[in-house]
Amino acid sequence: MKIFLISNMFPSTKDPLFGVFVKNFKDELEKNNVLFQPISLIKGLAGNPIKKVFNYSIHYFNILIGIFKKFDLVYVHYVSHHIPILFLLLPFKRKPWVMNAHGTDIIDLQKNKYLNIFAEKVLKKTDLLVVPTSYFKSKVLQRYSFLEEQDVFVSPSGGIDSTKFFIKEKDADISKLHLGFVSRFIEEKGWKTFLDALLRLKEKRVPFVASIAGKGPDEQKILSTIKQYGLEEDVQFLGLIPQDKLVDIYNGIDLYVFPTYREAESLGLTGLEAMACGTPVIACNIAGPATYIQSHKNGFLFEPKNSEALTDYIIQYQRLQPEQKDKFKLKALNTSKNFRKDIVAQNLL
Repeated sequence: MKIFLISNMFPSTKDPLFGVFVKNFKDELEKNNVLFQPISLIKGLAGNPIKKVFNYSIHYFNILIGIFKKFDLVYVHYVSHHIPILFLLLPFKRKPWVMNAHGTDIIDLQKNKYLNIFAEKVLKKTDLLVVPTSYFKSKVLQRYSFLEEQDVFVSPSGGIDSTKFFIKEKDADISKLHLGFVSRFIEEKGWKTFLDALLRLKEKRVPFVASIAGKGPDEQKILSTIKQYGLEEDVQFLGLIPQDKLVDIYNGIDLYVFPTYREAESLGLTGLEAMACGTPVIACNIAGPATYIQSHKNGFLFEPKNSEALTDYIIQYQRLQPEQKDKFKLKALNTSKNFRKDIVAQNLL
């Protein structure tokens, strides 16, 4: 099978985590004898507006050229940014189109009335819409009433690479609870909720250490809040960690905290990566995470922005007996196995 792959998100040397799920999707299908020819990809973050316009001009030009080459189907990652060019190409559609929505792309369309009009025309001609979770499937079926149940397929964003995320032997430190937070540093990812919970833990004299990894525009705000709350001795601020090193983060913590409250958090792959390392997850009861976290079994679910509830669940887990914690860890690990990237790729293929 030859696929014309189109995506405005793909890793680069400078931005190795940008669109890494698209790379995982490509790599795994290539193992199943799928050829990606032609391709049109934007690699890495665009940066300034001039560079962004240049990158998208080249990207759209490559799509225009590629659409007339030989292939079996078109596969588009990230819907909204490709609607204009795909609408123009509708008269030239001669092979099946598969669109993979990831969350913010569909949400953004709803905020732009005129772009959404064109999106509806493109989606009506799309042969299959792929979404990360059953939660998001229900969202798109609700928003686009012309789509039928069989028009939308659930495939969890490339899945988990079990060669990179697995359980490692470690020395248990029962003196302190070790909490972890790995994210892009933006407000909607819930970093403030996490730090508020850490402050509550300190005020309650609960012994803990927390690791924060990632990067983003809110980095200085996070560092300032850590200082304001007097958490400098309690928080390890690690910055951006390469993906192949995240396994050590997930294995080194007792609980992974995932306080995102983004409506567009259609899956939440970091939570599943933590589970693949046998680490239970505490997350907001919203969107993608709510589809795989079973509260009080493989983790906990709390109401968005509720740092008090988050604190209570952290303490509740800390007070569990070792054998009870082992049940959480085993359940988390077993949950992650359903999201292994080889299984995901086979189902999608």
